[in-house]
Amino acid sequence: MPTLPSFAMAVLLGAIALPALADSDIDVIYGDDIARRGELATELAARWSQTARNSDFAGRMLWQAVGELAYGASDRVSVGVKVPVSRVDGGWHAHGAYAEVKYLAPHRTDGFYWGAEIEAGSIKPVGEERAFVLEAFPILGLRTGRFHLTVNPGLEYTSEGEEKGWGFAPKAKVSYRLNDTHALGLEYHVDAGKFGDFAPRSQRSETAYLTWDARVSGHAVSVALGHGATHASDRWALRVGVELDD
Repeated sequence: MPTLPSFAMAVLLGAIALPALADSDIDVIYGDDIARRGELATELAARWSQTARNSDFAGRMLWQAVGELAYGASDRVSVGVKVPVSRVDGGWHAHGAYAEVKYLAPHRTDGFYWGAEIEAGSIKPVGEERAFVLEAFPILGLRTGRFHLTVNPGLEYTSEGEEKGWGFAPKAKVSYRLNDTHALGLEYHVDAGKFGDFAPRSQRSETAYLTWDARVSGHAVSVALGHGATHASDRWALRVGVELDD
């Protein structure tokens, strides 16, 4: 198995070694990366945030970690599993697991591409009921020159709790490739609430990120520094991800 870059390993281990409160997943942008046919791809991600004072976490620090293993079933389809965990007040919590399928339509290196990521699982966030969760993320992307635009107009369903039903959670990213191994970008994530009952903007979670994507020791590394755009959003966040191919 490939060895993680030492600095990324240190960040990820730090993210799961401190006391925390946690949600069940880490939100990322889905683009045109996919496990190659017959190969395994592993992704590790960690997120550290200062939550909103009027949130359930009352302004406290929030740590999350997610491990993902995907297998390239074909040139266009991958299947996998994603396991979110957290460390809450000194104790470990496994929230469950998502099964996932990703599809990318045939496309050229440059130009428009499309696909979808679908995830489903039995998930139990800390302090909440276990629920069946289904998430569908259309993938709409455009590569032109050094620019890369990706849009995920996400749909999310949960079977229990205050958020029971279908919700809308769009997100988008634009990045600029500096060279063959480095790119800078901007992301914007919105949790608009349930269909038919969208929350006012002041009550939505909206977060903007400045991102850096790179190849380090042969691995894809992503670092994102985020800031909340509303009073209901995390005040700031740091997200680190590392992708490994077998």
